[in-house]
Amino acid sequence: MKIRQFFSVIAVICLFLPVAAQETEILPIEGAVSAQKGASAPNAESLITRIAFTGLKRTRESYMQAVLKKYRGIPAQKLDMGELETTLREQELFSEISAVCEPSENGECVLHITVKEKISFLPIPFAMYSSGTGFMGGLAVIDTNAFGVKDTYLLAGAFSSSMQTAITMFSKPSLSLDKPGFTASGMFMHRGNELHDGSDSCVLDYRTIGGGASVSLTDKLTEHTNASLGVRYAYTNISLDEGYAAYSDEFKTHHAFSATAGWNARFPQSNEWFLSAKSMMLAGDFTFFSTGGQAQSVSAQITIQQPLPITRLRFIFHGAGHLSHNAPFSMWDSQSAVGTTIMPNDFASQRMLGLHTGFEFGIVKAKIATFSIYALYEQFFGEDFDGEGILNFGYSAGVKMYLSKIAFPALSLGISHNLSARTLKFSAVLGIEF
Repeated sequence: MKIRQFFSVIAVICLFLPVAAQETEILPIEGAVSAQKGASAPNAESLITRIAFTGLKRTRESYMQAVLKKYRGIPAQKLDMGELETTLREQELFSEISAVCEPSENGECVLHITVKEKISFLPIPFAMYSSGTGFMGGLAVIDTNAFGVKDTYLLAGAFSSSMQTAITMFSKPSLSLDKPGFTASGMFMHRGNELHDGSDSCVLDYRTIGGGASVSLTDKLTEHTNASLGVRYAYTNISLDEGYAAYSDEFKTHHAFSATAGWNARFPQSNEWFLSAKSMMLAGDFTFFSTGGQAQSVSAQITIQQPLPITRLRFIFHGAGHLSHNAPFSMWDSQSAVGTTIMPNDFASQRMLGLHTGFEFGIVKAKIATFSIYALYEQFFGEDFDGEGILNFGYSAGVKMYLSKIAFPALSLGISHNLSARTLKFSAVLGIEF
């Protein structure tokens, strides 16, 4: 079971708990320069020589000084408050932000920033019941601002009649061109699995027990681009349920050793309603199996979130492709690899292309949360279990809630209608993915 799928389950459980946020309340930011009492207004030559913070609690000031170091030494009149706001919001640490550039007695300027921090640490007990999965319960503990420098750690465990899972993860981001970061994770899982074809018919039913660990190094290449290199080990013990003996040769218990590489670029843009971004990603891995086989995969995606002249409305486009070669069935990826929702929940494939495009509209922006609605057209092309091509289209729509006080991504409730297959399903997703 993919880690992102595990947290999609937690989303249903935590639906009414305060565990989501991307949006930040931006207090009225004053003009690029505001004069203090008794101080003369700065001229065009005044430089920002110091950045001062008010309101930091868990976050270290040295961390924020490093994030904003590009603003020191620039002329005060050239300070772009919109860019500064986006930089601060992108940290996803603050629920309130205000900033003002004030002249000092010697004619230089001090950039004063006042913030109110979000809750970044939260233990989440959860429980759920559904006719499809039965009862599930457990605990997730996450901190997205560990040690006050935006390190992230996660400890989680879940239990149900068909699955027992434990996950741990620690991540230190790359903050500068000369200071790389890293991510380390480990997982144990025992569960039952089903693989469905494009018609939502079960084609394989098997059980797995195993675990693994991974380590990757990340490096900030430019202000907006990052690269990563990593290694991963996984052990998987597979047992087929009765009736699937024909696949016994293809389902073998194995050790897998993988080398991974990735590159991504992200260009943020913000307004009073949304923190939007344009991004690109390319990733690949090469896996060796103890059984003697090899597998390769590559993924690519592009995302555009474009605010429109109606500030509470933004255009959304996401296109992605995923290609695996020689991967065993247990490593086939789900439709989430290409960002669609219209296919069956247990569908998996080696070859997929997907896109969704549409609009998100902000409905209410309150003190504690922002609510929006979205409507997307979706199209999916992939290879079915028998090798035949699939071309499906449909739409998804729903509601999102961005809480302003908690430093975790958003919750969403929605429906997905596959017009090609004439199927309709409901989804609840927590946007945490590692």
